[in-house]
Amino acid sequence: MPMWIAVLLVFLLPVAAYAGPLQDCEQERDNDLRIRGCTEHLRHYSRDATAYYRRGAAYLKDDDLDRAIADATRVLQIDSWYAAAFLTRGMAYERKEQYERALADYGEAIKINPRYAEVYDARAVVHFKTGQPALALRDAERAVSLEPYEAAFLGTRGRLHEALGRRDEAVADYRRALGLDSSAQAAIDGLRRLGASPASKAALPR
Repeated sequence: MPMWIAVLLVFLLPVAAYAGPLQDCEQERDNDLRIRGCTEHLRHYSRDATAYYRRGAAYLKDDDLDRAIADATRVLQIDSWYAAAFLTRGMAYERKEQYERALADYGEAIKINPRYAEVYDARAVVHFKTGQPALALRDAERAVSLEPYEAAFLGTRGRLHEALGRRDEAVADYRRALGLDSSAQAAIDGLRRLGASPASKAALPR
């Protein structure tokens, strides 16, 4: 075997060995596989912030909140400007009903990226849960203004309008959400609660 091939193999074989775990870490179809892949990848690349973020997001999806918080915190130790890690950790804190910590993390994410619509939407929910409907609606409006074609954000704003007794505004948001995503369950449920029909003549799914 020529010497140059031997030298090349010395460099390429370790890369090939780690390519599988990295691919598993990057895919989103299988959550358990993602966690295993990220964990194996991090054994060799312990400062890969994105791998910690992906594993933390997988833990959040599994409702393994303490591990999600730990991984998001590790991300931020490596890269304090990683806005998505603040969002992940904030969502985990929200599920643990640690609302002050959630709001603090959402605020940090917005400082880093003032146009991060998903964070405004998440913060709107926490503001509402903590009895601040005006702040909640303001954040929901901001999320919709940034991504007006996101059905989930319209559903959040519709729910806030509904809770505040603004039936017409709520119905409009729910109908618009359904127009963008016919399977938007929050909008379907909202229209049922309000006794309203979709904008089209099609019946709501049963």
